[in-house]
Amino acid sequence: MIMRSLSANTDRAVVARLFADAADYVLLEDGRAPDEATTDSFFNERPPNVGAADAVHIGMFDADRLLGILGVVFGYPEANDSYIGLLLLAPHARGGGVRGHALAHATTLARARGSTRQLVAVLDQNLKGRAFWDREGFALEQSFPPTEDRHTRHRMTRAI
Repeated sequence: MIMRSLSANTDRAVVARLFADAADYVLLEDGRAPDEATTDSFFNERPPNVGAADAVHIGMFDADRLLGILGVVFGYPEANDSYIGLLLLAPHARGGGVRGHALAHATTLARARGSTRQLVAVLDQNLKGRAFWDREGFALEQSFPPTEDRHTRHRMTRAI
């Protein structure tokens, strides 16, 4: 498996195809099929006070086939934090260890930036995702009540 940075300029089409392949998750989170705005959001959205240099977008590839994407921001919510905003796999790549490799890569990047803690938010309905983060040593920090999207989110953390 090859992991490399993704660029909005050169990788937009392959990321859009991955979102289409993983529409089950997009439907769960957004309540709608993935579209151009879904891809734009992956490349462009980040928390307030997080600059573009503190956001990374990684693709996991088997040769030229995109298996999954990883989005991480550094310095959020605290200066020494690393926040995993999205770890999404194509259905054919689920259960094959790709998630674990992606998390290990995210952890290496976080440590290189001086992060001492990783965070992730998990949707209440994403039971398989929650089980993965539990197995990886993440612990519930806080639950956020549903907003307009009707999802309860659970913020999980682990020291690194």
